[in-house]
Amino acid sequence: MIFDLHCDTLWKIQNTKDESLQKGASLQIDEEKLTVGGYFAQCFAMYVPADTPEPKRALDRLIDRYYAEFEKCQNIRPVYAFNDFLRNQKDGKISAVLTMEDACSLQGNMQNLYAAYERGVKMIALTWNFPNEVGYPNYRNFVRDKKPDMFTPETERGLTDFGFSLVEEMNRLGIVVDVSHLSDKGFYDVLSVTKKPIMASHSNARGVCRNVRNLSDDMLFALADNGGVTGINYAAGFLCEDEQKGRQTIAYAVEHIRYIRDKIGAEHIALGSDFDGIQTDIELSDCSKIPLLIESLERAKFTSDEIEKIAYKNALRVFRDNIQ
Repeated sequence: MIFDLHCDTLWKIQNTKDESLQKGASLQIDEEKLTVGGYFAQCFAMYVPADTPEPKRALDRLIDRYYAEFEKCQNIRPVYAFNDFLRNQKDGKISAVLTMEDACSLQGNMQNLYAAYERGVKMIALTWNFPNEVGYPNYRNFVRDKKPDMFTPETERGLTDFGFSLVEEMNRLGIVVDVSHLSDKGFYDVLSVTKKPIMASHSNARGVCRNVRNLSDDMLFALADNGGVTGINYAAGFLCEDEQKGRQTIAYAVEHIRYIRDKIGAEHIALGSDFDGIQTDIELSDCSKIPLLIESLERAKFTSDEIEKIAYKNALRVFRDNIQ
């Protein structure tokens, strides 16, 4: 079984004519592909660009689309509470988890957090690639449509005062804090205040690939102390500094998994594909191909217990420790 912590499928459906989660010709994730891939659960991230007019209204439209999509699907059910994971599994259904990528659509207003919570949001990535009311990303000089500095992390600017309060309130409500995209300083700021395990939903190991979207060794150790997990991202540039080589997704994903396992144990590794936000000309070109990754882990002498933890159990544990 597979639990994937991050995809951009909802955003792509919203912005691609005639595509649907029921069967998406151009999508890396749809109902049929999830079924073939043997999925237990899939997190669907809502992304609202920072320059969107009326971002709260745009967020509500995405939530509406999210629930409308599942009315067409036979084998996917949304998760509203932790027990829904178990109920869906018993009924032979794939669980869908509603998440947010970039808290900019909260507009620095806690009431907007409460509204998102009431509509089923279970995890929030605090930033994307631009500063917002919550904090700073790990690209120090990101310019839209231009390649950012991918190797110099942001170590001076972290969470804002609102960001600290937001983490505390997410803990209280039962919303997982996601630190992928967040600055190094912001990562440690989160750990200084959170009372619950966190996710880096789609981040790899900086010790294998120096991209700042990945976690340094010290960050991995801190994540383990927190009881959190990092979800392996299949984007070529996050797997290898040579993106052409990184398209050999399986070998590099196994390398990152082995590296993290050897540093902090298999208990802190999950999967976070970033599907429908990454290249399609890679070995793991869509979610139906994930059994190939599991087979490679078996060949790499990972135990069945380690593989089960990485594939779905670790992610499920963090949700269990967070949501109601």
